[in-house]
Amino acid sequence: MIREHRYRRIVQWQDTDLAGIIHFSNYFRYMEEAQTDFLSSNGLDYRPGGADYTFVLPRISSSCDFKKPVTFRDELDVYLRVIRVGQSSIHYEFSFQCKGEEVALGKLSEVCVVRDGNGGFKSTELPTKLRGILLGSNGEKPRGSDAGKESAS
Repeated sequence: MIREHRYRRIVQWQDTDLAGIIHFSNYFRYMEEAQTDFLSSNGLDYRPGGADYTFVLPRISSSCDFKKPVTFRDELDVYLRVIRVGQSSIHYEFSFQCKGEEVALGKLSEVCVVRDGNGGFKSTELPTKLRGILLGSNGEKPRGSDAGKESAS
């Protein structure tokens, strides 16, 4: 089971370092942007106060391997792939591509939790709606996004 979603963005000046390439930390931010875009474009209202905001998805593992530099104003496609869905966990892979070539490969794992009433959290099963989106069984086809392509300053 692999479900894929494309998120596109233009590299902004503030995303780069003194060498003129994307600072490594921004790849982790792009993974989160792609995941948020994937979930919201498939109907999950996952924001504070939103209808589906009954759980939290803290990251339990993340990594990124960098292959080639990407610079200011380059167009970057982030391909999110749902690679495994457990009872309470989600595992993603992110292929970063520029000009059709993979420039980085990221991985992210998270677990679904709810507040336990004592100020902490406890693991819980993934909600049905979220599981349907992740497995592609929510009756909708995954949608790509060109978010981040708006004007650059």
